[in-house]
Amino acid sequence: MCANSSHPNSSRVLTAVTDSPTALHAFPSPVLSAATALRRLRFVGFTSACTAVEQLGVWAEATRILQLYRKYFPQQFAHSTASTSIPIHHDERGYSERELEFFHLVDEHLFPLPEMMFDVERLSSIPIYPQGVDWEDEREDMRLCLRVAMALVSDDDGMLWESWLPPHLRPERGERDWDCFAEMCRHAKGLARRFPLLLDLAALSTGNLWLDSNWEFCCDDYPWEEMAVEYLKKEWRKAQRIFAQLNPLLDHMDKHPRYWLRRLVRLWNSALKSNQPTSLSQA
Repeated sequence: MCANSSHPNSSRVLTAVTDSPTALHAFPSPVLSAATALRRLRFVGFTSACTAVEQLGVWAEATRILQLYRKYFPQQFAHSTASTSIPIHHDERGYSERELEFFHLVDEHLFPLPEMMFDVERLSSIPIYPQGVDWEDEREDMRLCLRVAMALVSDDDGMLWESWLPPHLRPERGERDWDCFAEMCRHAKGLARRFPLLLDLAALSTGNLWLDSNWEFCCDDYPWEEMAVEYLKKEWRKAQRIFAQLNPLLDHMDKHPRYWLRRLVRLWNSALKSNQPTSLSQA
């Protein structure tokens, strides 16, 4: 990365350091007989072809990562004094200090990276950190509006409705006409138009990588390459736009839950195929 003609690999991009690095010094080599040289070779530990190929792969990836660092954050890269040496801990290669410096910038400016990225051995690809609804979380700890959306798309959590809806109003079971539901919401006044997007978020069906991923779902691998970084950056911007659309609705639902839950459930029930045709004014 920063090599010159007089000092090859001066940036030490391709240098691995262990927990106890041993400095090598040049000394005049004595002349050895062939027999002595052969005897000594018996005690030399040669690197296997598999290990050599693995090390070359690590160096190649580290080089690509630092090239991305220089492309996306040229000023920070130019002023960086972080080491480019690749550490080895317990036979596992980690990330250099300069790579970690780049990851922090990515997390701050391009797209989210999980904290584990900064404290583990090297990963085979860019880790996707889900930003949508986590169905493994305790629902009691979630925002009420998200819990409501999850209850509708999964047809469960009956205790929730008893707490927030009048006795005569409950989500009706049956098959929905989603196009009809979306159309009724579009004709509704104000933020109710965003109910379909809220349910898409709960159902992991927004069409966005960051919002539809979860820890159980294995998405495609994204290597540290410019095309992958650009795609993830664009998807994260889309996710932020979706949040910007939803946040006003979520805030209003938190402040006035009974009013908004009644509106949502009435629209939801009106979308039952068995209830159509229906008047849009019911919402």
